[in-house]
Amino acid sequence: MIYDTLENLSRYSGIAPEAVNALLKTLPEFSADAPVGKTVLIEDKLFILVQHNVTRNSCDGKIETHADFADLQMLVKGDELIGYADVSDLETLEPYNKEGDYAFYAQCTGKTVLLPLKPGNFAIFFPGEGHMPGCGNGTEVVKIVVKIHKSLLTF
Repeated sequence: MIYDTLENLSRYSGIAPEAVNALLKTLPEFSADAPVGKTVLIEDKLFILVQHNVTRNSCDGKIETHADFADLQMLVKGDELIGYADVSDLETLEPYNKEGDYAFYAQCTGKTVLLPLKPGNFAIFFPGEGHMPGCGNGTEVVKIVVKIHKSLLTF
């Protein structure tokens, strides 16, 4: 997991060069007015999702993991908390779904760290890392999620 500010995003180009370079080029296109949707940068390997959501109480959330994709998550409007947890000893709620590339786990307050996500910073969750996006107190957010296929990662 990486948690940093957007001004430092280029530091991580060694981890996923194609993803970071493409994101740095397209990032100025996305604003709080960006319509919900998907922008494909590399077919089946790299795409950007624009989402408009309302945050929810973290107690109502569940931890998710992906096997094939890393998530780079950032906000262009609003504030949310995003949870991070080791899923190795969490209760499985939904086993891995290959078609959707996700598994869900029960959120455990004592084992979940909540990170503040706001415009200007980002978090990257690598395949297998537990995360719980969308936590907060009912605020509206505009979020960009960059899905990066594991074949684009250099480690």
